Amino acid sequence: MPQGVLSFSVEGTNESLTSNAGTILFGEYLKAIGIDTLCNTHLPLPQSNRGYMPFEHIQPLLLMLHSGGRVLDDLRMIHHDTALKETLKIKRTPISESVGKWMSRHGLQGIYGMEAINRTLLKRQVKTVYEPLVLDIDASVIFSQKHTAETTYKMQSGYTPMIGHINGGFVIHSEFRSGNIAPADNNLTFVKRCQAQLPKGKTLSFFRADSASYQAALFNHCNTHHITYTVGARLDASVYANIQEITAWEPFQTKEGIAHHVKEEIGEFLHTMHDTDHAFRMIVIKKSVTPLLPEMWDMLSTEEKLNLAKERYHVIATNADENLSAEEIVRFYRKRGETSENRIKEFKNGFNLSYLPSSNFIANAFYFQIGVLAYNLFILFKQTLQNSWHKHTVATIRYKLYHLAGKVVKHSRQIILKVQEGFVEIFYAIRERIYKASLE
Repeated sequence: MPQGVLSFSVEGTNESLTSNAGTILFGEYLKAIGIDTLCNTHLPLPQSNRGYMPFEHIQPLLLMLHSGGRVLDDLRMIHHDTALKETLKIKRTPISESVGKWMSRHGLQGIYGMEAINRTLLKRQVKTVYEPLVLDIDASVIFSQKHTAETTYKMQSGYTPMIGHINGGFVIHSEFRSGNIAPADNNLTFVKRCQAQLPKGKTLSFFRADSASYQAALFNHCNTHHITYTVGARLDASVYANIQEITAWEPFQTKEGIAHHVKEEIGEFLHTMHDTDHAFRMIVIKKSVTPLLPEMWDMLSTEEKLNLAKERYHVIATNADENLSAEEIVRFYRKRGETSENRIKEFKNGFNLSYLPSSNFIANAFYFQIGVLAYNLFILFKQTLQNSWHKHTVATIRYKLYHLAGKVVKHSRQIILKVQEGFVEIFYAIRERIYKASLE
C-alpha cells in the first residue's frame, strides 16, 4: 500500500457506481420526448441486421457532449459507465472509430435528418414562448488546422458557421460554412430557411443582426413580411453626411433613468438605400470618448470632459414605427449581446464545438449539427429543472446535477438508482416533469 499524507486507504469495488447520476435523467428525457424514434426515422438505417441503429450512434454522443466530453475518444467514458448504461437500458455502444466512419459515410443525409429532427423539437419549444418571436442571426468562427479549413475573415484557417436563435435560446437553423465564406453571404436565404423551420401558424415578428446583414434585399424581405428589423448599419459617406445634420441629440438613459450626458446621446434620421423599396429609420448613438487614464477622469469637470471628448458613431437601421422610440430600439438591439453572442459562446464552449473530429468537411458539418441538437435538447431539458436553474449554463448544470455520484442496485427485478439523500427530492421532481413531457 502506498504511503499517504492522510490516514485513509483506497480499495476497489465491483459495485455498479457512476459519476453521472444526473446525466441519467437527461438520458431518460431523450426517451421521454422520443428522440430515439426521431433519429431512427430521419437518419440513415444500417445496411445489415448487425449494424448500429442511428440512435445507438447519436445517444452516446449526446450523453458525452452533455457530460463534458471534448473529443470522440471521450465516448469511452460512456462505454465504461456500466451503471449509466444499465439504468438507461443501453445494450451496446459503438467505439469512436465507428462513429467517425458513420458520420463520414452518412454526412449529407445526416445533416438533412438533423434539420427534420430540429424542426420537430422546435414545435415543442414554441409552445413555451408566449411573446413575439425574435430571430437573431450571427456568424461564428471555429479555428482549425484541418486540410479542408479555409482562411476566415479573422485571417486564421477554420470554418464560419451561421447560427440563428429565436428568443435568445433555441437554435432554429444553422449552416456549417467554409472559412472563406463571408458572414454577409446568403443572409437572405438563411433567414428564409429559418422561417421555413417554424411550425404552421407561427411567424417572425422581429429580426436582429449586426452590420453583416445590412442588405437592401434582406430589408425588403422583412418589410414585405411585416417583420420589424433592427440591424447594425454601415457608416458610409451618405450616412455620415446625414449624421452631421442632426441637431436634436437626446441623452441616453440608463435603466435607472440616469442620463449619460458625456458618454452617449441618441439621434435619428430617415434613410434609403439604392435598392430598398421603402425608407427606414437610422438610429444614431453618439459616443463621446475621452482619451484619459481612468485615474484622471474624476479630476476633471464636466465642461473639461466635453472639451476633450472625441465623438464616435454607431448606427442602427430599423423599419420600426414611431411606437418604438429611438431609445427603446437601442435597448432592443443591444440585447443581441446576450441573446445571440453569449448564446453562441455557450453553444461552442459549453459543448466543446470548437473541436471538430474529422478532416472530412461533410462529416464535420454532421457533427456540428449533432452539437446543435445537443444544445437544443439542453434548452428543452432545463424546462424540467427548478425555476432557479433555468438560466444556468451547461457547465453549472454539470456541477449541480449531471456529475452527481450514484449507485445502481437491483432488487426484485427492479433497478434502483441511489444518490445522496439531499438530492432525492430533486430527482423525484425532475422525473415527474420528464414524465409530463412524455405525454405532450
